[in-house]
Amino acid sequence: MIQHCQRTAMPGLVVAHRINVGDMVAEGDLVMILETMKCESPVHAECSGKVSWLPEVGSVVPDGAEVVRIEERSPVRTPNPDEIIETLCGLGDDRRLHDFTDGSRFTELDLDPADPERLVVASGNPEDRSAAVVVGRMSHQLAPHPDAVERIWLCGDSTKSLGAVAEPECRRIIAAIDLAEREGLPLEWVAVSSGARISMTSGTENMDWCAAVVRRLVEFTQAGGEVVIVVAGINVGAQSYWNAEATMLMHCAGMLVMVEGTSMVLTGRRALAQAGGVSESTDHDLGGTGIMSGNGQAHHRADDLISAFELILTHHSLCNTAAERPLQAPTSDEPSRDVCADPYIGHDPPAGAVATVGEILRAADNPDRMKGFDIEAVMHAVIDRDAPKLKRWSDMTGASGACVWDTRIDGWPVSLMGIDSRPRLVDGRWEAAGTLYPQASRKIARALNHASGRRPAVMLANLAGFDGSQDSLMNIQLEHGAELARAVVNFEGPLVVVVIGRFHGGAYVVFNKQLNQNLHIAAVDGTKVSVIGGTAAAEVVLRREVREVEAEMEQMPDPPLDLQRLAVREVAKRFDSVHDVHRAMEVGSVDEVIQAGEVRLAIARVLGSRLAQDEPFADPAPANDLSDGIVTLRNPRPLPAGRT
Repeated sequence: MIQHCQRTAMPGLVVAHRINVGDMVAEGDLVMILETMKCESPVHAECSGKVSWLPEVGSVVPDGAEVVRIEERSPVRTPNPDEIIETLCGLGDDRRLHDFTDGSRFTELDLDPADPERLVVASGNPEDRSAAVVVGRMSHQLAPHPDAVERIWLCGDSTKSLGAVAEPECRRIIAAIDLAEREGLPLEWVAVSSGARISMTSGTENMDWCAAVVRRLVEFTQAGGEVVIVVAGINVGAQSYWNAEATMLMHCAGMLVMVEGTSMVLTGRRALAQAGGVSESTDHDLGGTGIMSGNGQAHHRADDLISAFELILTHHSLCNTAAERPLQAPTSDEPSRDVCADPYIGHDPPAGAVATVGEILRAADNPDRMKGFDIEAVMHAVIDRDAPKLKRWSDMTGASGACVWDTRIDGWPVSLMGIDSRPRLVDGRWEAAGTLYPQASRKIARALNHASGRRPAVMLANLAGFDGSQDSLMNIQLEHGAELARAVVNFEGPLVVVVIGRFHGGAYVVFNKQLNQNLHIAAVDGTKVSVIGGTAAAEVVLRREVREVEAEMEQMPDPPLDLQRLAVREVAKRFDSVHDVHRAMEVGSVDEVIQAGEVRLAIARVLGSRLAQDEPFADPAPANDLSDGIVTLRNPRPLPAGRT
């Protein structure tokens, strides 16, 4: 995005606007009227883009002052597949991926002309390609994996009919999915396509082939297959649907990265406008990064294609689904490091001077567990200091309260989750600390599904429960909460919950040992674990106890004026003292009580004991030998009628 600041050549009074902030303008459009010495002067836009600022009507602008700011979208150039392959293999002009390109290799595959049910090693000559998609094997040597991390690779070719898809493209895509499923490999897809081919010589059969790809994507992802997509250009119609089936559903394990300036739309803006639909000025405004990352359907946004590949390769290093089990990476960070000594580096620190994480976790410093704090400060203290960190769905609107990182603890790859523990203003309304709101519930459920069967998950729990407001219930809080519980029930692998504050209500129910036998709960000494918080219990349920305390206080020589408030506080204190973490451990609700400085060590102990076992984390798929350069494809159902 380029911010264009337009200046005036003469002083003047702003007498009228002809457009508003937020409007799209084309070069030459009339923006405003200036008046200088009783003479009006029009101001025209010097470039196309979105207006981001205008001086107020009635204000005086001096000579050379700004009169309009226009956000001019940088043109996005979609490279051809060969340029992308060279970049990923470290052969291109841009060497920013140098740290990832050791041992990189690409082998192009294509359908055997004599038998369309076999993939063979292709010539690699662009002139020999007969489809607007390139298929192959991509591999990189990524630590800590001893063997190259291999993926089945797809890339749309915008130089051929803008990447439009029909039978030739869909046959190759289905072949790639079959091969990835057969060998237990991820499918990596650089998506560029204008959708199903529109032609005078082909018609509904193109849609039939697109539907066949949808079927295979559903089957592949429901069986645990992972698809990683980079949106590298315009994605229209069929390609956008494929992206959704591959990455956006609750069961999907992969991820989708959008390059800034790209878009995913069902119908291009021009076609939408011609059909009488409500359109936008650009495809980016219709379905660009601001839309798709805001609704959580794009997991990450990247400034450019190289940054997208950096994210993808970091993801593969942490989340290699082809490995039988998670691998422990070397780390210089001791598992026994006392997290309490780490500096508090979060935003908006709690009231008062908070210098260390220990002032949040220790009972002596936070006895009532009422301090608000940035959960990311604790997450920073827990992870390995030398580990990579991928923030998932960081731009998802309404889910800012949920933090999800893919990272490492004691060298083990984990999905680390937490709920922000400070009140925050979101879209003009306040959200409570340590509370699950609808989109945060959805985000955590998706994170658990992404990690299940692939890497452990760790939740740092300061959870008062689900928000039960009318707004949350209207935004399907119950449905998202139910999905969260289902994700916990279905989770495969170690799942660790560390109670670092309060743990009450529905949040305690969905992260409960009764839902999953692999769930391990460790509670920091002094935290509060109960059905409901003491204050809420005193105000809503324990009214008789509150009246009894009020009666006792009335007998005092000098009864306090705020009798009821003090009585509620006293009953809440008694309730919390009874329902502490030690009682929860006695009845089997909590596995262990740990000291504040042992949070990192407790997680490392569980991960080490569970992951060091001989059993594979997930059943490995049988390998397929490509030594003869031929792969036989599996098509469990008849393909659409072909015209070959």
